[in-house]
Amino acid sequence: MAISTTVVPISDVKLGIKGETTFGTLLDSDGTNTTAFRQLPVAQATKPTFNITRESRLLSGRGTVKNAADTVITNKNGTVACPFDFIATPELLLQHLVMATQTYNADGSDVYTVEVDGSNNNTSVGGTISSGLPHSVNLAYFPAASEGICVPGCVVSDMSISGDYGTNGGNLSISGNYFSGFSNIFSSSGTGSLLEDNFTGTWVEPDAGVFFNMGSLSTKQLEVDGANQDMILKSFNFNIENGVNRVGSDSKGGAEAYAFPEYIVTGDITLKYDGEFGLAASQNVVQSFMDGNTCTLALKFGDGTVSSVSEMNILAEIQYTGDPTQDISENGIFWTIPFECVQNSSTEAFKVSLFSDTAIAAM
Repeated sequence: MAISTTVVPISDVKLGIKGETTFGTLLDSDGTNTTAFRQLPVAQATKPTFNITRESRLLSGRGTVKNAADTVITNKNGTVACPFDFIATPELLLQHLVMATQTYNADGSDVYTVEVDGSNNNTSVGGTISSGLPHSVNLAYFPAASEGICVPGCVVSDMSISGDYGTNGGNLSISGNYFSGFSNIFSSSGTGSLLEDNFTGTWVEPDAGVFFNMGSLSTKQLEVDGANQDMILKSFNFNIENGVNRVGSDSKGGAEAYAFPEYIVTGDITLKYDGEFGLAASQNVVQSFMDGNTCTLALKFGDGTVSSVSEMNILAEIQYTGDPTQDISENGIFWTIPFECVQNSSTEAFKVSLFSDTAIAAM
């Protein structure tokens, strides 16, 4: 048989997502997928990893070498994972926040708010989807015609939102991992993942050329000793984790539900050591954090009204998790402050309001 001279560039491979109408169900299970997936702007599309069970045993009577017939491979009851990393667009940031926190509020006029507050976040998901909640997606991996992989029931298990003036031209990026409890593999219709899917539908670019840039921050404030101090910011990072795990198993080996036992938001900010954030009274950010105070962090992209594309407000109640360290460069001395977002009375631990002209239910 002749060798193939075909070379598939990594840039040819597509990765995309599309919101599900029923949790854990393929949008098109016949192997010819006409669904319009939203293409993810990743630099390299990574194949989903199937975490299934393989048990290779040396049984009695076989001598000193294992026999192929004694190997047990179980596709059912496992999980699937896939990483993502790309520059954030409004609709993709919104969709991934909802997949990670399993909550949102539609505030009207294309404004959506996502909170981590200990009361609105779903503790489990499964079954019927209403107005985009719970939010799970089909994940599509498409290297070539008739060779795609489609994984249902995907949510975000963990994600980071990062902004740095020296990275990606100052545009925000998001990264993390998708999680699915539908590891059973089918070559045609069934409840599980497809490994021979042919994605013939349109692939839609999300908010092409629309980003959140650090240069559009109008508000950069951190509360110190009860007062909101304006800061010169170098970078920030928020990490969201929900501890998702699969619950139960249907007759096809797919998850019957997911449990979200705890929502954790951690992160860090790097800000300039100056007259607003020094070591003197009323500006001592180090002392304030080491005292265990909860400090309000406010970052607002745009004019703060969240009324047009690329506008977003981030509010967080942050608390010390480690001694602020120094970041020293030719630009001066900066504090790098690690923190955890915590609920403070009626104030949410973490809250994001952003403008998106695509509704969650349409994603």
